[in-house]
Amino acid sequence: MTKSPFTPSQEAVLKKWTTFYPHKEMGLIEALRSVQEWDRHIKPEAAQYVAELFGLPFNRVWGVATFFPSFTTKPTGKHRIGLCHGLSCWLAGSPLMAKRLRQTLGVAEKEVTKDGRFSWEEMECLGACDHGPALLVNDRLQGQATEAKIAALAKELA
Repeated sequence: MTKSPFTPSQEAVLKKWTTFYPHKEMGLIEALRSVQEWDRHIKPEAAQYVAELFGLPFNRVWGVATFFPSFTTKPTGKHRIGLCHGLSCWLAGSPLMAKRLRQTLGVAEKEVTKDGRFSWEEMECLGACDHGPALLVNDRLQGQATEAKIAALAKELA
């Protein structure tokens, strides 16, 4: 088995996900969520360890980690902000809100602020068209992105 990049307590959490559901593979997404929460992204060596733990090929785990927009393989800020740019949200003003995020946070999309607190990115449909343009912070829906909400979040989470 690959040398673990995790602490013993983190390993215990990951092992728990292999037995939590009736079929081992069913815990994979939850295990990857844990990895991302700890490191703010999923590294290849972490995915390799998870693959071995779940008895899956690396490519299967890496495929899951790179398919879902809630996972990232690039380090993010402590507060990862997602802005939906699906068709409904685009029509509701996501290009303007992307510009506002760039101005408010002072970084381009998928970059991390100098203090490490924020990163932001446009995401595919978040399934919250009624809140368009939908805004996420740390995988939690914040409702409609507005200039006021972006300013308030930046202040509140700083």
